Amino acid sequence: MLKKLLKYDYKANIFYFLLMYGVLMGIAVLVRVSIAMADARYFAFADNYTLSLMTVAGSAVLYLFACGAVMVLTLLLIAMRFYKNLMGPEGYLSFTLPVTEGAHLSSKMISGVTLLLLSSLVVLASATVVTAGLNLWDDFTISFFGSIFKALHMNHLLIAALYLLEGFVTVLQTVAVIYVSICIGQLATKHRVLGAIGIFLAIYLVLGMVATLGSAIFMQLFKGNEGTVLYYGVTSTVTILFRGLVTAGSLAGSLLLMKRKLNLE
Repeated sequence: MLKKLLKYDYKANIFYFLLMYGVLMGIAVLVRVSIAMADARYFAFADNYTLSLMTVAGSAVLYLFACGAVMVLTLLLIAMRFYKNLMGPEGYLSFTLPVTEGAHLSSKMISGVTLLLLSSLVVLASATVVTAGLNLWDDFTISFFGSIFKALHMNHLLIAALYLLEGFVTVLQTVAVIYVSICIGQLATKHRVLGAIGIFLAIYLVLGMVATLGSAIFMQLFKGNEGTVLYYGVTSTVTILFRGLVTAGSLAGSLLLMKRKLNLE
């Protein structure tokens, strides 16, 4: 039954995601064309390249805005699917299906995480389109990024693996916090959507404060040893564990509220 739930979750938003990705890739192509036209002095007027530079800068700003919009809309669509399908009018039908609340939550979690990861990959793919053929990876650029990688010890296999795992757990936490915020918002008698938004912001405010406090503590514990492999390994491990606990707590809270305090629209 989980496969069927996933099928309908993906199917419900596939049109919007394909439209977003198509627009983003179209903008990426236009940006790359504008850069090529500038290189060819297409807009040159008596060796004055001001218009050309303005065109490239404007298209670059549009591209960055489009990347941000894709990520924000992805989160909104994930939240809307959860809300409409389980908390809105569709909820009455959804909860008559012969599946548990855990199956509904699992389906939403899997679909939400995969779509958020997919959007991130599409943004990276669009960046590849924009930079294609620009010879950005010259010796200086490679040396610059190589020094950053070494400073963060990303050339160390274990540290690189921890960074990747931390990124994945961050995605899990984001989706889980969205869901628990919506569930808590349903406890209100009025303005449930605004309540969910407020809960989401409050949770991330608290998480930000905890992260700041944790960073200060680790800087004191590792005073004089900042930037070592041990420092990055320990901080990444603790971050993964903390975000994993936040994710688990959010999912447990969502499941509990769905079972006992569900208040459909």
